[in-house]
Amino acid sequence: MSEKPRSIYILTLLWLALAALFTLWAGYAVSIMIQIPGWEEDLTRPIVSVLYFGYLMAAIAWFVFSAIFTIFAYGTLKKETWVWTTGIIISTIYLAIFALMIASFMVNSILYRTVFSVLGLVTVVLALIIDLGIIFYLTRPKTKIYFDQLPE
Repeated sequence: MSEKPRSIYILTLLWLALAALFTLWAGYAVSIMIQIPGWEEDLTRPIVSVLYFGYLMAAIAWFVFSAIFTIFAYGTLKKETWVWTTGIIISTIYLAIFALMIASFMVNSILYRTVFSVLGLVTVVLALIIDLGIIFYLTRPKTKIYFDQLPE
């Protein structure tokens, strides 16, 4: 049995880093949800309900994606061949999503200069860098050979 290339361990850590970042985003959404009932004094009830539903859906989505990236990390270590193809597809999709999120947070940071805007921008840039790292390591020849995408 051949030893795993170092790129596989790095790739696994990148998947786990992205999962951790998404877990933090989900935790933040939950913390905001806890505060929303106190906002009824300043906002009308329908808006509070929409905000609550939006943050609930965001928290669920972030937790689900965090679990998916954890599965990708496990699949990488176990040499599951679906990880390479699916990883390339999902990482490419996330490049576009993160680019849109960066644009949104940049505008928000310039207009409002709140802690939320600046920290959001920083974490999305970090997520984009991690995603670029994932794509970089998925496309390395040793990684492709490991996942049986190239002949040895």
